Amino acid sequence: MNTLHRLLAAVLLGAALVQPLQAQDHRSPVTEQHLRAIQTSFSRNGVASGRVEFDRYGRVLLAGEYADENEVDRAFSLAQVEVGVRWVSPVTPENIRVKAWERRLGGLFARSAVIQPPVRDGGSGATPGPIRNRWALVVGVGRFRHGIQTLEFAARDAMSYYQFLVDPRRGRFSPQNVQVLVDENATRANIAQALDQLRRVAGEDDLVTVYMSSHGSPPDKKGAVNIVTHDTETKPRERVWHTSITEEMLREFVEGLRARRLVMVLDTCYSNGAYRAVPGFLPPGGKSLGADDHEGNGIGSEQGRRMLGAKDLVLEADVSPAPHGGAKGGAPEAVEPWGKVLIGASGSGEQSWESDRLRNSIFTFYFVDGLTRYGGSVQQAFNYAKPRVATRVKEEKGQDIDQNPQATATVPNWDMRLVQAPAR
Repeated sequence: MNTLHRLLAAVLLGAALVQPLQAQDHRSPVTEQHLRAIQTSFSRNGVASGRVEFDRYGRVLLAGEYADENEVDRAFSLAQVEVGVRWVSPVTPENIRVKAWERRLGGLFARSAVIQPPVRDGGSGATPGPIRNRWALVVGVGRFRHGIQTLEFAARDAMSYYQFLVDPRRGRFSPQNVQVLVDENATRANIAQALDQLRRVAGEDDLVTVYMSSHGSPPDKKGAVNIVTHDTETKPRERVWHTSITEEMLREFVEGLRARRLVMVLDTCYSNGAYRAVPGFLPPGGKSLGADDHEGNGIGSEQGRRMLGAKDLVLEADVSPAPHGGAKGGAPEAVEPWGKVLIGASGSGEQSWESDRLRNSIFTFYFVDGLTRYGGSVQQAFNYAKPRVATRVKEEKGQDIDQNPQATATVPNWDMRLVQAPAR
């Protein structure tokens, strides 16, 4: 990604995070007193040279000098505890100054292409051949070691997806090609190891799908929502970012994957309720200043763009829905669809909801139902699920509650099929 692309991504991210504030058209509730409280918290917690100020939208902006990225994370977390996730501005390199030797060392690695290796995106290079093998990693985390609220149906979500994949009448994946990690087995180390194994075994003409259902972390300094694992830590608060599945880990997996077909489904979001039992994790009142009780953050399109890492990405709103009959006239396509797609269960300012009636997360229920109805077609299943999720959430959770699944892909036709053709 060149400088222009990075600048554009930063502008888009800032706009995405600011838009909800502008839409509500009211002044920032953050005051000078809040800034003084954050500054005092910095002093008590060893952030010696960091300071805070207002940005142009009245949010808290980190300024000053920080020893390293860990200290930046600590400062960012302390500010969130005071005013909430909504009123802390994302951090950019222009906002902070790390130690000069670190900056020089980082530049040296960047010039050696160590930090940012060449991107292998689904929109370039030769068209892959027919699918040879199908591989999957399925993760569901409903129980957590360090005080995070239980998710009742996350493990059930994962098993629903797994059962579709290995069902001899539906996905027909080979069970030995599908790894499942739920609850106590879904640790950060185990998930990282499973991702690494997938990266090593999947060939260029293979199809890989990764599914994860869990809580999300608070948005980090880039606006990213990490995926919480069974052993994600919450003390000190910034450890939630250091001990979860990060955007960087997933981006490195995507960049290192040889397979030209990837379907990643993340049914995860940040919600205040997940952390109410963790002392000192949330601001006074349990939410951001001026926010309602349904404050949350899903994995939005801008995070999807960064994770997939390709130059020219396609949002699902940019293309027409895939036809429900496959190729024209029912004839098989000359080239099987390919590319890399990231599907998120909710948007950047939304929660992903569970349903007591469906006994699943609402998104996973309808997405798996769509896969079953449309022969494993990913794009058709998404098009089927999206409006039903939005409607069901309003019916069960309230007419003022929104949940809009998101899809970001490296190619316009990402209608890959999670179905192994029957043996002849």
